[in-house]
Amino acid sequence: MCATQPQSAEVLAVLCDFQAAQEKRVRQYVRFNDAFTDYLRSKDEAPFRHVMVETTREFAEVNESVRAAEARLSGDLARPDLAAHLRLLQEAERAKLKFTLVHQALKREASQERFSWQRGEEAQEQSTSLGDTPSEGAHANGYGHFCSLPPEPTEEEFTNALTEATLELQAAVTSINDTLMELREAEEELREDAEI
Repeated sequence: MCATQPQSAEVLAVLCDFQAAQEKRVRQYVRFNDAFTDYLRSKDEAPFRHVMVETTREFAEVNESVRAAEARLSGDLARPDLAAHLRLLQEAERAKLKFTLVHQALKREASQERFSWQRGEEAQEQSTSLGDTPSEGAHANGYGHFCSLPPEPTEEEFTNALTEATLELQAAVTSINDTLMELREAEEELREDAEI
């Protein structure tokens, strides 16, 4: 489909707005990941929580901008192909965020060394020989009843969960990069059309 020159310029402007929003998202991811790394090192959660709030706000703004671009492309600019790329990118970004959070949660748990397999053989023996008394392996739920604590993962289960989160995160990043490449190619074609 060959767009008219004015329409090509409008589509390029929308793609330029999208690119600015995407760059904002990338910068915020860097801040978010750096804050998490600092948290793991310092164990000071307050700065990380502040960046989490900021990241939530920034990502909401970016998502709104991308949805607006998608609506224009699928609507008055009649480029549903490009709108579909933005939709695909948003889905991959959602997966990236999900698995970033899963990965961070697992890393946080590992950094706290709560699991008996992290503390050596003595801790493992103690955890497997816990008695049935409420003070061991259970906690009060506030109503005088005791609830069992969830079983801790084995080292293998933990490693598998971390590996799965890492692979899913890598798959999301690959999908994002592939989609961005396709959008760049479409943008180049539009620039060539605009020059004709």
